[in-house]
Amino acid sequence: MRQKQTILFFALLYVVSVAGFFFKMTGEAVSGQQLTAMCIESSLPCMELIADNDTEPGDENITAAVQTETEKSKEDEKIKTKKVKKNNGAPKVLIYHTHATESYLPASSGNYHTTKEENTVRDAGDVLTDVLEERGIGVVHDKTLHDNPSYNESYSRSFETVKALLKKYPSIECIIDLHRDATAAEVAGPVQTVGGKTCAVYSYVLSNTTETYEENSAFLGKLNTIADSKYGGYTGEILERPYWYNQELSGKSILIEMGNNRNNIEDVRRCAEVFGEILADALEE
Repeated sequence: MRQKQTILFFALLYVVSVAGFFFKMTGEAVSGQQLTAMCIESSLPCMELIADNDTEPGDENITAAVQTETEKSKEDEKIKTKKVKKNNGAPKVLIYHTHATESYLPASSGNYHTTKEENTVRDAGDVLTDVLEERGIGVVHDKTLHDNPSYNESYSRSFETVKALLKKYPSIECIIDLHRDATAAEVAGPVQTVGGKTCAVYSYVLSNTTETYEENSAFLGKLNTIADSKYGGYTGEILERPYWYNQELSGKSILIEMGNNRNNIEDVRRCAEVFGEILADALEE
């Protein structure tokens, strides 16, 4: 009993001494709660003690930042999930652009050419990629600017790109060179209503001088048959030309012109969506 009293006496003496010390240093009375906080803080200097229901200036900003990070994490997870969903094994389709800087409205500067991706044929290529991948078809979308800084030998440069990608991905069977048409007229680009939505019209350019001419011609015919039966005649005009166009690299080589420079990008994106479904149907048959 006497031992307990002695311990209690010295403990009380210690508390009073510490309180007296802080009073002397600060000139202010120290409450029991403050004294406890001081003692804990002195033993754990990295701990910041904030009373419950107490806020500090800027706390709301920290909370907002945390919420933003949480939302960002959720978005990152969605992106990861989407990528996993789009992991369709060996790629079957290659999309590239010999004239990658070709643009649509509203990107009219630079005579309808820009190195930025938005509102260009690369933008349309992204939409086409998404549609094909959602259908379970693996895609490689190459966005090399073969026409920048010069149009000279664009096809020679894109030819080397395609050859390298075919070597890297020997599973590719369909090659798409995605362009747009051009007009000097200040008129709206032609559109067609498909499923209640306006879509830019499209056409195919077919080389009739390559050894794969018959195969490529037959494949374009197949695409138009599907488009005619499933999408109300939303077919692409086939324009034969006695030029190269890299089309000897595959029997399913497609040079497609989606809309022209006077089409709005939204109409072109819808064109890419529908064409993606047409192409997916053709590749799955």
